Amino acid sequence: MNRRYCCLFVVLFWAVLIQAAATERTFNILFLQSYTAQTPWHSSLNQGLAKGFRESGIKVNITTEYLDADFWTFRSEKVIMRRFCERARERKTDLIVTASDEAFYTLFACGDSLPLQIPVVFFDIKYPDEKLIAAHPNVCGFIANPDFDVILRQAQKIFPLRKEVLCVIDNSFLSARGLNDFQEEWDIFQKDHPDYDMKIYNTQNHTTSHIIAAICYPRNSHGRLVIAPKWSPFLSFVGKNSKAPVFASQNVGLTNGVFCAYDSDAYTSALLAGQKASQVLKGTSPQEIGVTESKQGFIYDYKQLDFFYVDPDKVASSGIIVNEPYWEKYKFLFILLYPSILALLVVSVVWLMRVNRRESKRRIQAQTRLLVQNKLVEQRNEFDNIFHSIRDGVITYDTDLHIHFTNSSLLKMLHLPSEAGGRVYEGMMAGSIFNIYNEGQDILHKMLKQVASTGESVQIPQGSFMKEVHSDKYFPVSGEIVPIRSRGMITGMAFSARNISDEEMQKRFFDMAMDESSIYPWQFDVETNCFIFPQGFLTRLGYEESVTIISREDMERTVHPDDLKEVKLLFDRALTGEDTNTRLNFRQRNADGEYEWWEYRSSVITGLTQDSLYNILGVCQSIQRYKTAEQEMREARDKALQTDKLKSAFLANMSHEIRTPLNAIVGFSDLLSDTSGFTTEEVAQFIATINKNCGLLLALINDILDLSRIESGTMEFIFAEHNLPLLLKTVHDSQRLNMPPGVELLLRMPEGDKKYLQTDNVRLQQVVNNLINNAAKFTFSGSITFGYEEEEEPGYTRIFVEDTGVGISEEGIRHIFERFYKVDNFTQGAGLGLSICQTIVERLKGTISVTSEVGKGTRFTVRLPDYCE
Repeated sequence: MNRRYCCLFVVLFWAVLIQAAATERTFNILFLQSYTAQTPWHSSLNQGLAKGFRESGIKVNITTEYLDADFWTFRSEKVIMRRFCERARERKTDLIVTASDEAFYTLFACGDSLPLQIPVVFFDIKYPDEKLIAAHPNVCGFIANPDFDVILRQAQKIFPLRKEVLCVIDNSFLSARGLNDFQEEWDIFQKDHPDYDMKIYNTQNHTTSHIIAAICYPRNSHGRLVIAPKWSPFLSFVGKNSKAPVFASQNVGLTNGVFCAYDSDAYTSALLAGQKASQVLKGTSPQEIGVTESKQGFIYDYKQLDFFYVDPDKVASSGIIVNEPYWEKYKFLFILLYPSILALLVVSVVWLMRVNRRESKRRIQAQTRLLVQNKLVEQRNEFDNIFHSIRDGVITYDTDLHIHFTNSSLLKMLHLPSEAGGRVYEGMMAGSIFNIYNEGQDILHKMLKQVASTGESVQIPQGSFMKEVHSDKYFPVSGEIVPIRSRGMITGMAFSARNISDEEMQKRFFDMAMDESSIYPWQFDVETNCFIFPQGFLTRLGYEESVTIISREDMERTVHPDDLKEVKLLFDRALTGEDTNTRLNFRQRNADGEYEWWEYRSSVITGLTQDSLYNILGVCQSIQRYKTAEQEMREARDKALQTDKLKSAFLANMSHEIRTPLNAIVGFSDLLSDTSGFTTEEVAQFIATINKNCGLLLALINDILDLSRIESGTMEFIFAEHNLPLLLKTVHDSQRLNMPPGVELLLRMPEGDKKYLQTDNVRLQQVVNNLINNAAKFTFSGSITFGYEEEEEPGYTRIFVEDTGVGISEEGIRHIFERFYKVDNFTQGAGLGLSICQTIVERLKGTISVTSEVGKGTRFTVRLPDYCE
């Protein structure tokens, strides 16, 4: 008897020692998840498994591998699983835990011997292979068989008016198993509810648009329910946009668009798996533990309940609710604890700010710099492109008179390389690449300091010259220097200038034309000692029409011998600067050998000093025809003034439109320099605002570039025969998701019509998109309808865009197609879109018109020929 007790004592003693050793030892665990780290419950699975081991007193090192079964084929999954097993063998793994069907079945199908050598604990298997499990004594775990009858009856209870059930599957093995189970349960359910209908959609057999139209369009989905036997990435997209409630048998679909999942709780399942694995590590045989069915229940997504107007209290008794906002979940607790928590937070924040202010500031700045660095680089490149597109030369300085940026127009004006970009001279002092002279004095630094100190713009004085530092060449210049402000402070100066050599000559020509009816202007090049005449004038003197330049000696050979002495004397006085304005009347020999009286007037342009000469300009005129010449010069003056006004209007409009989003970008970027006072949502909102304004700048740049191509005549048009209905459907598909809330985009075309137009499809789509975008700005409810109609006159087609927006007044309609005109100055845009549309339509040999009624809507009509000759 005593001997028996002694043996029993020894056995118990060794069992305690083994258990103690297992408790002290650290085990290596391989945790195989079927999906990715972006799955909603992957962190809950990791946490639950770790807690299961911890509560059981087992020390473990858990290595988690993600199979990503929704992405790979089964053959690829087996290759990936063998790699997992090889790495696990190197770590000397003691036990494997699998989550969901894919990881478990791929583990035993991959061909590696590791799952046959060490224990395997599985959980959340929907469709267990009993023969496979029975054949492996080292396997145990939990199963969670889906019950579609319970799901159908709960869906019928919550949505009694939705009586059409859509079953969405794919071609995978698990989806096929789920479909079989669902059909069996459906037969039972339909016997009790014969008024219900069911359709099956296969995502790999049906077209994507067909499934989306059935589920995501309100007109189709209002009476439907969606059942998903197996969740897939496609369902993640459809579920988030579905207008019908989605019921699934896998909790992986929660927060991805699933209204309700009938499944076991992920965290609890992983916790129980950890406890069961701990028993195996302590010495219990997996066969003794066996296979257990997990407890399942309904899990609802709070946001989906809110979307389908289902009262959470109505379903709370039948399951649990996830994704619930903290305020709703702990409303009464917040109300009770808010004052104390607020006081504690204030005290904590003050204390933390004092202790960690310097370190926190440095860390936040580094994080912010990493987040916005790429965005700032992109923004800087966009700003550079804007300034490079300006035709006038632009250069910016900081308040210390260091160069910051130069645009390509200025570099070309100064004959400097422009390929290196606008920042090659950044950091150099003002005056390093050019100087501004007036009356022999360099005035560049003086003007910059004046703008920096007064904060007011300064015009370059008349008669000023820009001198190139690298070549000593100079030319007359006009422009202004304006201050650059940020948050009320002057942070730099912007200098815009243009070479007015041609304008100065035109001005001198015009002044003389006002006095003496000019006919032919001329110029004397001091460096080459040659006269330059307009093409065609010298033909009257016997030269070929292409000749425009003759030397002074050739010019003197055409002068009558009796007049030559006086002409030479007066011209020499002009060259020496003694006479700045001269008038010469003399006879010249024409092509017929006869002498004709001409009058030459000259004007001398002085150089950097009063003693140096820059150029001599003049006009030669016939007394008999001075009236006609005067009229021609007036027209030349008006055209020059109109061109200058257009340039000024362009700069004024662009300065305003660029400054508005730029201020927002700079302002919110400054706020991001210290985010300690903002929440994560506020920081995200700041970044979103920056992105939005960058988009506005990009749209403005596109309009400017289109306008530039139109002005320069470089906008290309490629005419070919195109299917008009297909073109308009393409526009509809791209625009319908961009509509404002409460506005519906409709496409109206003749039924069964296959209309073809010979046109440029890219430019025509640009016109239609611009008209739809313009309508969306002023339509806050109702619809925007576009399409085409047959014109009464054969060979023509009408394309229309009409809305139910605010409408346009009669005054607005008169100016609607003018450049820079905006009906509402508070809307975004530069007022170029409709002007660009009108130009494109005219190039397409068509016309565009508008009709509108204030408060009722607007209709734009584009009339195009079917074939362009």
